[in-house]
Amino acid sequence: MRTAHWVTAVACIMGLMWAAPAQAGRRPFIWTFDTEIVPKGDVELEQWLWVRGRAPGEPGRSSVYWIWWGPVLGLSQHLELAIPFQVRAQQGVTQLESFEADFRYRLFPRGDDRAFQPLVRAVWHQAIHATAPSRVDVDLVGSYQWEGGLRATVDLGAQVGIPALRGDPGPARVLGTYSVGVAYPIIEDELRLSLESFGEFDLKASGQAPHVFVGPSLAWTFGRMWVTAGTLVGLTAVSSETPRFMPRLIWAVAL
Repeated sequence: MRTAHWVTAVACIMGLMWAAPAQAGRRPFIWTFDTEIVPKGDVELEQWLWVRGRAPGEPGRSSVYWIWWGPVLGLSQHLELAIPFQVRAQQGVTQLESFEADFRYRLFPRGDDRAFQPLVRAVWHQAIHATAPSRVDVDLVGSYQWEGGLRATVDLGAQVGIPALRGDPGPARVLGTYSVGVAYPIIEDELRLSLESFGEFDLKASGQAPHVFVGPSLAWTFGRMWVTAGTLVGLTAVSSETPRFMPRLIWAVAL
């Protein structure tokens, strides 16, 4: 009887993984937000594992590791909401760093097949055990897909850190970001190879060099799951404080 229960449980898990093709908000990039969203009424469980490596100009600092985990809810054919938390680890110290409310609004409804798709992203980031303050993030995202399957996405953002939200002293900090990605299908609707660039720069600190990265990633969709993995390489010629590597693994399952 116990063996029968195990067989049933395994069959249910395999059925979930290999059922109809995934309808989640798949992303072919590890850093650039895309314009696909979760269908109305659906739920996706998503997790990121990522690292900021040591920078050549900061030999005393160790690498920093994060786990991002949370559900992504399809609220409408235009809007999805992610409610994740992040855990941060460095030099043997592991802490709950933050939680977020992450809204992503697609201007054209899901299922609209036009080549150009715009999306607006707004995030409330509540810092807990973190050196950076709580902040508000805003992104403008646009994607364009050609008939042959080639896809290009641009993501322009700003992060406004507000120390007063946590009772900390100091002025607000404004960080500008950009991401640009190009993805090409190796196997249609299943395997995509991508190249992207990411940059961040302090808009209030004049003369400070930006952090710029570039790197490849690979995205695989199977059943109701998708996985994207890759790494960005820091261009240390731009700034000696830029981390050498920023690998990231993202996986999700549509429930």
